[in-house]
Amino acid sequence: MSLGALSCALLIASCSESAKEYETPQAVCGVKVPAEILDPLLPEGEKVSERSKTASGVKRCYVSVDDKVALSTSIEWYEADTPIAEIASKTVGAGPEDKVSTDKRYSYSGKGGAGLIRCEDSSQIDKDVDGDLYATVRVGGDDSADAAAVLKVIEAYTDAVPAAGECEVDL
Repeated sequence: MSLGALSCALLIASCSESAKEYETPQAVCGVKVPAEILDPLLPEGEKVSERSKTASGVKRCYVSVDDKVALSTSIEWYEADTPIAEIASKTVGAGPEDKVSTDKRYSYSGKGGAGLIRCEDSSQIDKDVDGDLYATVRVGGDDSADAAAVLKVIEAYTDAVPAAGECEVDL
């Protein structure tokens, strides 16, 4: 086999391998999100890790690939009936052109989104809270993801927050 043919064969073989050497997580800081929904928002790389941080009434999670933040989420209280577009506008990368779902529960774009979390009765969680709990998802890096993929992640994440026990936590 000539050197050129060998180089071509090696190139083809390396292209057929997955560029993601890590296993996509099944949760984001304890909140279950199916890997097949999360996977399109995570870049190629060798290693995935996550860390969480709670400060000033906001619980954040950072998912990193090869030590660069690829996705971040937040769970946070806002005044009751705050419009979803206003919540999304506080997310880095969100803009007035972001789409809003017909039920006005989600706002999303290729850079991130926000969703209203449906807790059973927020007035029973913390007597001092008269508000609603919201989740945000932000795609890391300079590139945008597919807006439909972002919507799937924000829907899955928002729906899974109550099952993760986050509605009972006083942030």
